[in-house]
Amino acid sequence: MAVYDRWHRSRPAQGDSLCREHKMIPAAGHGEGERWQVRWRDESGAQRKRNFARKTGPDPEKSADAFDAKVRTQLDDGTYTDPLAAAVTFRAFAEDWRKTRTHDVRTAGRVERQLRLHVYPVLGDRTMRELGKRPSVIQAWISGLRLAPSSAGQVIRDVSSVFIAAADDGLVSRNPLQARSVTRPKVPERKARPWMLAQVEAVADALPARFAVLPYLGAGAGMRQGEMFGLAVDDIDFLRRVIHVRRQVRRIDGALCFAPVKNGKTHDVPLAESLAPVLAEHIRRYPPAGVTLPWRVPGGEPVTRRLLLTRAGGAPLHRTHDLWRSALIAAKVVPAPVRGEPKRRPEPGNGMHVLRHTAASAWLAAGVDVVSVAAWLGDTVKTVLETYAHLMPDADDRGRKAMDVFFSRSAPDVPAEGQQ
Repeated sequence: MAVYDRWHRSRPAQGDSLCREHKMIPAAGHGEGERWQVRWRDESGAQRKRNFARKTGPDPEKSADAFDAKVRTQLDDGTYTDPLAAAVTFRAFAEDWRKTRTHDVRTAGRVERQLRLHVYPVLGDRTMRELGKRPSVIQAWISGLRLAPSSAGQVIRDVSSVFIAAADDGLVSRNPLQARSVTRPKVPERKARPWMLAQVEAVADALPARFAVLPYLGAGAGMRQGEMFGLAVDDIDFLRRVIHVRRQVRRIDGALCFAPVKNGKTHDVPLAESLAPVLAEHIRRYPPAGVTLPWRVPGGEPVTRRLLLTRAGGAPLHRTHDLWRSALIAAKVVPAPVRGEPKRRPEPGNGMHVLRHTAASAWLAAGVDVVSVAAWLGDTVKTVLETYAHLMPDADDRGRKAMDVFFSRSAPDVPAEGQQ
């Protein structure tokens, strides 16, 4: 590597005259463009170069010497990033990143929409080099997001993923969203509140008989709503007492499809002895109907399954907001709406997902280990701990019980006063 003077020749020829300004032999392009040029070979051995107006100074983006030193260090310690490639705009890199992801159709649509609406208008035309060096620009963008904290958090995670990919490709040396000066919107803590058995039974009684099994299935197996709607009778192994969670029903571009479960985590759930007869009775009263839906996307390969839960005519279920809310009101889980007020969805914490919380809390309260609970839910241990830690048996209580057991087996002899 070296810094070269583009305006002057280092080897004068006979008859050359000095320039008036610098008293040096002028080159053919004297006075044109930036004077100082850094030349180096990248990790692949390719010749690279970059021009600067200044030779000296502390900023490697403005002075040739500082840039030369920076590239030397990066090549030596393996942190080299291509300064020319980093001139690509965030929009251009993010679009390439987005189109190569293995997202499912709905997730891909969400990412495209969020980048287009909430990221590109502010960051799209800035270069990756600038954004990688200026976390303050990222912080200003975050502060300007007009989204609920949870929605903003999702957009921020997508942008962070873009920068992680850029760092892996060598375009930036760091992810600016991980800088200590960057803060994210704080999502209000909402602890999962499981239902009591009386609430499960009351809502089951309030639902139409055809759907009364839903609260028991959700609270007894911890399945997501779409997973319950995609459960086939063949997925229930009464002999081995296992429920196989293999698919869900999703609406994609206005059409219902069978799709893999969330995160592709197919999983098995132990079938409790108390739940098995409830499912068996439902199957007897409402024989499973064969339902054919495309796999993954509209127009995908047709798949037929004998679903446990369908509408009276055999149509698959997707959402049951109206039925569910009516049952919540009838069971007095939520208050009836006031006349004249707009119709609302179920209050937060009482949607069908509460059944999943109920199953998790029952398992954890019974002392089931977190790894098993995560496997049965089709989730990660980290997610289970973050969501349900407050439902786990208190460590202090476990400690007291442990000591009670210990001392009940061999209570020590305590000398009476005055005895040795």
